[in-house]
Amino acid sequence: MKRIDLANLLSSATNIAMFAEKLVMQTRGLGTHGHAELPPDRMISTFMASLAYVSDTAKWLDLPATAAACDRCHGLVRYWLQGERILINRERGEQLSGTCYQITTSLGDELGRHHTYVVAPREGALIDNGISLFGLEVVQTFPDTRVDISAGAACLAYELWTACVMHMMRVAETGVGALADHLSVKRGTTWGGTIANINEALKDAARIRGDAQLRAWASETGTYLNFVKDAFRNPAMHPERTFSAEEAKMIFDNTRAFMRMLTQRLTP
Repeated sequence: MKRIDLANLLSSATNIAMFAEKLVMQTRGLGTHGHAELPPDRMISTFMASLAYVSDTAKWLDLPATAAACDRCHGLVRYWLQGERILINRERGEQLSGTCYQITTSLGDELGRHHTYVVAPREGALIDNGISLFGLEVVQTFPDTRVDISAGAACLAYELWTACVMHMMRVAETGVGALADHLSVKRGTTWGGTIANINEALKDAARIRGDAQLRAWASETGTYLNFVKDAFRNPAMHPERTFSAEEAKMIFDNTRAFMRMLTQRLTP
């Protein structure tokens, strides 16, 4: 899977096509020995930048026909320098405009054989900034969760709901284990056993007098812990279990809330 700047690719292809049209208009009426001067404006620099971007993208995506057309086009214009007079005859104009059309046509044909997936900006933020959106303090407190948090956020963006939940389960396991150690309770032989031991310790903490913040933290942490227990109940025992979009998003949000609660009391 490769990520491209689709807006840049589309605008670059459009710039190349517009340049070809303008070239045809300027050279079609020339005689055998006539020349047209291309204006030294932004049109040339925009065309050259667009050609370079399409060429690089074509080679990266393995689009051989498009890449070859870009190379031919570059061979026709490689001596052009910005600010200098550029004179072009009808024959060269036809060659260049024809090559530009080949670029845009080949690009459309070859991209048509690729599977293309578009991620909306909101979901794209999960790919680019998944860790920040989940909480930098979580990764700082539990460094081992970095990979699963990033992957879980990306899976949410790509609509891989069950995969997202599996990554969140691994994140929650780290949090549950750390919470057990923090409360000095014995880790059980099963996921449920450990959580049961933690719940008892949290209930005791919630009853402690004189520390309102600790009581509030213990009570809220217990609420999220029970959600984690129910959401991931014996996940390994049910490999056929799949999760919906709503379930995955809810589990992602609640796992994030649970892990953030832990950072208030647990230290790296």
